[in-house]
Amino acid sequence: MAEVLSQKQIDELLGNLQSGQVDFNQMEEQSTAPKVKEYDFMSPKKFTREQLKLLDNVYDNFSRMFSLQLGGMLRSACQMEILQVEEEEYREFNNALGDSILVAIFGMHNAENKIDDKPILIELSRTISFSIMDRMLGGNGSGYDIERDYTDIELSLLEYLFKQVTPLLNNAWSNYIEMSHTLDMIETNSRLIQMIQPDEAVAIIAIEITIENLKGNMNICLPASSLEEVFRFFNSKYVKLPKKDDPLVEEQRKNSIMHGLKSSSLTVGAVLGKTEISLRELLNLQAGDIIPLNTQVNKDSIVLEVENLPWFTGVIGTKKKKYAVKIDKSLQ
Repeated sequence: MAEVLSQKQIDELLGNLQSGQVDFNQMEEQSTAPKVKEYDFMSPKKFTREQLKLLDNVYDNFSRMFSLQLGGMLRSACQMEILQVEEEEYREFNNALGDSILVAIFGMHNAENKIDDKPILIELSRTISFSIMDRMLGGNGSGYDIERDYTDIELSLLEYLFKQVTPLLNNAWSNYIEMSHTLDMIETNSRLIQMIQPDEAVAIIAIEITIENLKGNMNICLPASSLEEVFRFFNSKYVKLPKKDDPLVEEQRKNSIMHGLKSSSLTVGAVLGKTEISLRELLNLQAGDIIPLNTQVNKDSIVLEVENLPWFTGVIGTKKKKYAVKIDKSLQ
């Protein structure tokens, strides 16, 4: 938006114009000069815009799957939306946490690409965590304004909740790289999380969780050391990699599908011919009326349809005093 000059600034500008103190050439050079963006070389950025966009896509899929999982578990409406994906130092993220928090520490694994136990931190707000536990135990989710530490029973419930997250993280990454996640620990004191250096760059994905009328945040912290190994296997445009399925597993899957389909019931019909009539003609039909079809009388073959799809041609005849059709050839 253009800057609006005050009346005092307008008066000064008119006065300078009258006195000839305004250099129009200098003003033109300033207006056409390229805009310079400041860059801190002491703390260079670790993530490119494309990498942050990739993380946005991955965890957008994760948030949609987790909202469905959580909604079914709590039997209430649940929505999740990514607020922002940004880069900052870990000390900034850690300093923003309170003394009593809820952080689940996951490990990323990929044996093929030699990625082993790379940490990921997922911080869940206290209001959302206590509301989820209250609903899991049969409450209405209103007992969330609690200022105390988590008990052992509550941590067991939250451990069950975070274990439901691990397959969702695997599925979110599966479109790009086969990644497995494990829940390593749950920490309730931010000062005890020491596996990440304070000056290390991290990517923060802020997700807003809405459970009926209650809102809270879930923050996902991914250190640069964990993602460097992952980003090494993507090209500059981060195109989705095709999944590598085991041929034996794929063959077993096809056989299992065919085994289930073989027992399915299908409708097979022999079409002698088709025609179109008006509704008036249909209502006036009487016994003994003749309806002309679109096929010739001397035509030997007829069409056999399977679930209303033309599949075979055949010859009509009789077998054991019943009409039958002998298959001539396949149309597929």
